[in-house]
Amino acid sequence: MRRILIMVLVGANIVVFGAYFFLRNLESAFEDAVAINEEVVDELSATPGAATDPSTFLLIGSDSRENIPDDFDDFFGVAPGQRADVIMLLQVLPDEGRAQILSIPRDLKVELDGYGIQKINAAYAFGGGSLLVSSVREATGLPIHHYVEVDFAGFAAIVDEVGGVSINFPNPARDGKSGLSVPAGLQHLDGEEALAYARSRSYQESQDGQWVSVDATDIGRMGRQQELIFAILSSIKRPSTITQAEDLIVAVGEHLEVDAALVRRGFLDLAWAMRDIRPGSIDTFTYPTVTEVIDELYYEVPDEPAAGELLASFGSGESSDDVFASAIHVEILNGNGTKGIAGTYADSLEQEGFVVESVADAGNFDYPVTRLTAAPTDVRMAQLVADVLGFGTVVAGPVPSGIDVLVVLGADASSS
Repeated sequence: MRRILIMVLVGANIVVFGAYFFLRNLESAFEDAVAINEEVVDELSATPGAATDPSTFLLIGSDSRENIPDDFDDFFGVAPGQRADVIMLLQVLPDEGRAQILSIPRDLKVELDGYGIQKINAAYAFGGGSLLVSSVREATGLPIHHYVEVDFAGFAAIVDEVGGVSINFPNPARDGKSGLSVPAGLQHLDGEEALAYARSRSYQESQDGQWVSVDATDIGRMGRQQELIFAILSSIKRPSTITQAEDLIVAVGEHLEVDAALVRRGFLDLAWAMRDIRPGSIDTFTYPTVTEVIDELYYEVPDEPAAGELLASFGSGESSDDVFASAIHVEILNGNGTKGIAGTYADSLEQEGFVVESVADAGNFDYPVTRLTAAPTDVRMAQLVADVLGFGTVVAGPVPSGIDVLVVLGADASSS
């Protein structure tokens, strides 16, 4: 018996130390893959004491044309230097299993020391990540604990590394400036196509035989960028082997630049604390602004009091207002071919208080999994519908006018 006990204890220690060294190897692989920014640390807020404490990341997408693959179509123009093309604040609340994203207009008016009145994205061009961190902090009054940057080529590569992303287009869509051109329906985008969608500011849809502009503004573009964040998170598969885990971390990490404080804090400890955060538990916001013209230049300025109220709510980590079924308008499409199934689930949702606007057949009947689509700001609505159904995958994407959640029933609905 004593010998058996010793063997068990030895085996347990091997497992524990094996797991420890595996995790440390993953952390080392991440540190070797990413570019580490030491200078930006001086502008960051003090690192939270524990991995489970709320943390705010400044996420930057730069418009650098460097490293764009030669086989990409030439829709990038000539833009010397680089600016912050995407500016987002990500606040993670690990103890609550949720997160919040706040998109900040790149044309937000700020005053930069030594440069006068500027658009906030110019801070990156003048002073790199350090000046951008301090500018965003001063403009919002929010702490910034960590910094993550990716350029055009890196974003496209990350999308390709996770196997592409799925976006639902209610109509054929295009943008002649960014190179976007997709048919209607659920489309699986590769890195180049996703980048064209993320950059689209002249977005058009074909409606009733005519091309019309739809959300063809910076605000609309920020919504599409949020949608892509959800799509990337939904596309990341949980690694089933040690090799897969390391390959994923290295593949994504080599396209990122992060602050040195994040590396010292311990990437894996933070990632483990965030393990319960899913796309359905992420709230998205756009900083409310109005347009102001100064010397024939267009700037975005805070729309008060809405801007101040949003920053206060975001900073305190408050969740969005409660969502009630009676306020959610749903369209249900039969995507598996089972006769009458859309009507059956429409009845079930109506009994729960949802407003079912219409039922119809999807474009095809080969959906393996039910998809619930909502705008990035309404993902929690889709999650509530999914919770009531008891199945389905929630994604962010365009939905028909007057509809909050588009449900396409897949093969999993037939057996539920």
